Amino acid sequence: MNRRTSALIAATVYCALLAAWEVYGRTEYRPGGVLPPPSRILGVLWDGRTAYWSNTLTTVGEAAAGFIGGVALAVVLALVMDRLPLIGDGVYRLSLMIYSIPVVALAPALVAWLGLGFTSKAAVALLAAFFPVLVNLTGALRSTDRRVRELGEVLNTGWAGSLRFLRLPYALPAFTASLKIAAPAAFIAAMIAEWVGADQGLGLALLYAMFGYQMPQLWAALVLSSAITGLLAAAFGWLARIATPWHASVDAGSERR
Repeated sequence: MNRRTSALIAATVYCALLAAWEVYGRTEYRPGGVLPPPSRILGVLWDGRTAYWSNTLTTVGEAAAGFIGGVALAVVLALVMDRLPLIGDGVYRLSLMIYSIPVVALAPALVAWLGLGFTSKAAVALLAAFFPVLVNLTGALRSTDRRVRELGEVLNTGWAGSLRFLRLPYALPAFTASLKIAAPAAFIAAMIAEWVGADQGLGLALLYAMFGYQMPQLWAALVLSSAITGLLAAAFGWLARIATPWHASVDAGSERR
């Protein structure tokens, strides 16, 4: 089955599910019900487009700042740990311990520390983006193929030369794959931080709709946030294919086509 046929089948299934949902919503939905029809949800999005746009820009800005800071910090720390393995092992274990704490548990502490403004939301998004990049990049650097390491030794490139010309290119597929995880994670984390305390944002809009039991508004926020995270994952997946055209995953995609 080629990629075009697979996409056609998937689109057909999704359209059928949406059609069934629409029929059910029009016939069975009552005010306060859980499943309003998709047409009602789209109507809510259109009617409140100005407010949703403003809230979305706020959350995207928080997530973008956290994502950029988290990726930069993860790359620097991964390189430091690679250069200083004795210190790096302890820092890596500490990072994994912090990573095991759910973001929803860290968010209140960070908001209480940094306040209700932009900084606390960006900090939560930073943590969410930081750990996937750190774990993937560190793991890729540590698992560099022995033949690559031996080539660096034969060429006498030293640590910096080996890292630049051999090991970083080897780790690039893992790094770009981690961005595909980190970007949606930063956006979701920013929304979670808004639950703790904020005056604007898509997470706050979702929270108000949930506690007000406004199901069309709740679904509108969910659809919008899902669309954004899906676009982020697709965009960084495309970036990974462009940045690493030699990787096996790109060859597998070409074969499916």
